[in-house]
Amino acid sequence: MPCPDPNEDVPSFFTYFGQFVDHDMTLDTLPLPTTFVDPSTIPNNRDPRLNLDSVYGGGPEANPELYADKKHLKVNGRDLPRDPSCLTLNLAVTTSTPCRAILFEGRNDENQVVAQVHVAFLRAHNALIDRGYNFELARQMMRWRYQWIVVHQFLPEVLDPNVYDDVFRQDGTIRTRYFEPKHAFKAVMPVEFAVAAYRFGHSQVRRAYILLKGCGEITPHCGDSDNPKVQVFNGTANDLHGGRQIAADHTIFWPNFLPIEGQPTTGQPLTGQVAANTSRKIDTLLSSGLFTLPAGAEPDASSFSILAQRNIQRAREYGLPSGQAVAARLKQDDPSIHVYTNAEIAAAIPRLSGLNDPAYKRTTCSACAPETPLWLYILAESKIVRDGRKLGPVGSRIVAEVFGGLLAGDVRSYYRRGWTPPGGSYRAQDLLRDAGVLPQP
Repeated sequence: MPCPDPNEDVPSFFTYFGQFVDHDMTLDTLPLPTTFVDPSTIPNNRDPRLNLDSVYGGGPEANPELYADKKHLKVNGRDLPRDPSCLTLNLAVTTSTPCRAILFEGRNDENQVVAQVHVAFLRAHNALIDRGYNFELARQMMRWRYQWIVVHQFLPEVLDPNVYDDVFRQDGTIRTRYFEPKHAFKAVMPVEFAVAAYRFGHSQVRRAYILLKGCGEITPHCGDSDNPKVQVFNGTANDLHGGRQIAADHTIFWPNFLPIEGQPTTGQPLTGQVAANTSRKIDTLLSSGLFTLPAGAEPDASSFSILAQRNIQRAREYGLPSGQAVAARLKQDDPSIHVYTNAEIAAAIPRLSGLNDPAYKRTTCSACAPETPLWLYILAESKIVRDGRKLGPVGSRIVAEVFGGLLAGDVRSYYRRGWTPPGGSYRAQDLLRDAGVLPQP
């Protein structure tokens, strides 16, 4: 059955690029709390400056295990670098044997899509080195390109346009109202962002994806013999869980995830303008592959195996304000914001009676007492205001403020250095092309 409520506006590439960005900004290693935790005491074990420390670590001297030499990053073809003791010589063989990736940010091997986004960054860096860049210049260029994609391509895909334009101005300046860290390196990551607003990506995940060229609904013998799509998590050797080599039949044909000019897209007219895998809408409907996460899928997996329960539990113990409380505060500065009641939130939660599909489960509003948890409120607001195609004003404001504040507060960011890519544009498509992971036209 087709994915319920696909968001044809947002290619699935950005679901996993967004996950990559999250892993580059935040890392909370605390176990799922069962009692109150003062959020000011929560360490962020990741540099929040959008500086790709998830890729580079501390550099060749501090983390030599990440590097092939003093300049090149380790990479294994179209796969992550892995422990040599478990590598197979025949990469065409599908294997379920665990094989540890050699990464500074281990979460980028938790599924095989985000892993291949990470591979693109490794390969694009090495391409700059091969063109004669020294290490520091290549790393700086990759950071600025990455930040440019975040601001000029990723955020416009997911944010309310009015909020985006208020923070990221047409004249190129960044203007935040609430989050203005003077030193981005020392910035305390707002828990409203890390524990609630930026977790909207969970709702964008599909149950399964078309990976290979030529694998569409009418081509049933790609990947699975009965289904051309490969499931994210289903507990079998053929799903997309990480921690093992990426087999040849799981190597992504990127035009299926992102429109590429001049490239045919599986199941679509040969225009290269529509991705075969679009994201799901941002709402309270979650793929079953995430609703009950497999053991080890995230570092803090615990007895709270259901994703929604864990998000709400963490928010409660970190003392997050409710969605209504945050909306009411923002409404003081923006009267156009509507504060939705619990009844309005409950009405926005999709019903599955007409779908009869066990692959998707709705997050219920049983936790909405006396007010709605911020994460759930933001998902429902997106459904009410933007039909799930983008975040609503509350979710957009939190996300935009954090990204804008971090870039404005970082003296080394592209924004503070006044850098603009040649021709005024650099997109995810350019990253994949520079990485050499796109097929030749």
